[in-house]
Amino acid sequence: MVPAQPLHNALKELDGPSFEPDDFTDDDYSGDDIVSLLEENARLRKLVVRLSEIVLRNVADS
Repeated sequence: MVPAQPLHNALKELDGPSFEPDDFTDDDYSGDDIVSLLEENARLRKLVVRLSEIVLRNVADS
């Protein structure tokens, strides 16, 4: 069985930022690119919610 929470040593890898603040500036993307990224982000969040609901439903049934 897989633990519900990540192991303590796995969290250490997530402590520091994997990118520097200067890696992403507004100059790198056009307005259309940003809108597209935001729309894709919203679409992916909805999919995660749906997947979570399916998983929870199946866990509750078993």
